[in-house]
Amino acid sequence: MDIRNTKQLKQFAQERVANSQGQQHLVLVYAGILTGMALLMALLQFLLDVQIGKTGGLGSMGTRSILSTVKAVLPVIEMVVSTCLSLGYLSAMLRIARGQYASVKGLRLGFDRFWVLFRKTLLEGLIYLGAAMAAMYVSLFFYMITPLSSRLMDVLTPLISGVNALDPYSILNDAALYDQVIGAMTPYFILFLVIFCLVSIPLLFRYRMADYVLIDHPEKGAFAVLRESRRMMRGNCLNLLRVDLSLWWYYLATVLITVVAYGDVLMPLFGADYSGSGDAAYYLFLIAYQILQFALCVTLRNRVETTYALAYDAIRPQEPQNGVVLGNIFQM
Repeated sequence: MDIRNTKQLKQFAQERVANSQGQQHLVLVYAGILTGMALLMALLQFLLDVQIGKTGGLGSMGTRSILSTVKAVLPVIEMVVSTCLSLGYLSAMLRIARGQYASVKGLRLGFDRFWVLFRKTLLEGLIYLGAAMAAMYVSLFFYMITPLSSRLMDVLTPLISGVNALDPYSILNDAALYDQVIGAMTPYFILFLVIFCLVSIPLLFRYRMADYVLIDHPEKGAFAVLRESRRMMRGNCLNLLRVDLSLWWYYLATVLITVVAYGDVLMPLFGADYSGSGDAAYYLFLIAYQILQFALCVTLRNRVETTYALAYDAIRPQEPQNGVVLGNIFQM
């Protein structure tokens, strides 16, 4: 199959999904776990906020510290669990793309290969962090040597020559001055965003197939998985971009649903007024977002991920299939 033929990829993916037994149950379990976990984490954070608000005074400082730590750890736990589940879900979609049986048991694959998945995710994060640091340095360099920084110099010159020059917190303590500095640095932020996108998007495409390589090759480590993905994507980045563009309807629906999550912030911009409390509006839109996200996942996600799995099979080196995707009954 040719990755450049996006119509054929999508049509074949639709047929594979339609002919797969249990695929609907699988995505229901996957989406249900993610949605339930997100709502549970939101409830726990709400209860922690209420409890933190009730603990005042120096005597309760230790309790507040513990509760704040637990609140900070909850998103990390959610991210780890969702990452592991996503790898298992991708393995199931890869099996469906190959016409093989896939069951709910396959969702645990990410937990079985947790440490390799963790190292791979950590390495990717460090790569993107390095790209962000490089973009920050380059954008700051161009910002400072061009007239873009003249407005910032006009704001900072009185501070540099005044008595506040020795006070590093003078900008933070003065709200009006802080707003002026941020406004003057807007060209820098735009420049940083543009450079970071130019640097990070090629990296993103370069490592798009790392999860599939990890599924197909349990013997490979994190470095080898990323290296193999980079090798596979050489010359195929534009082809995969065409696949992305052919699935524009899915990404458009994702964006629109994401907008719902920020409904409490966007309502005043459109002149709408909500008579309830701000927290109530936040949780109302959060629940609506999770329901819509669940519906999108159940109705369209299998077709989309099977299409990407077929794209992976179209560009991967042809070799005898092995590993969990090929029939390990304990991982199906």
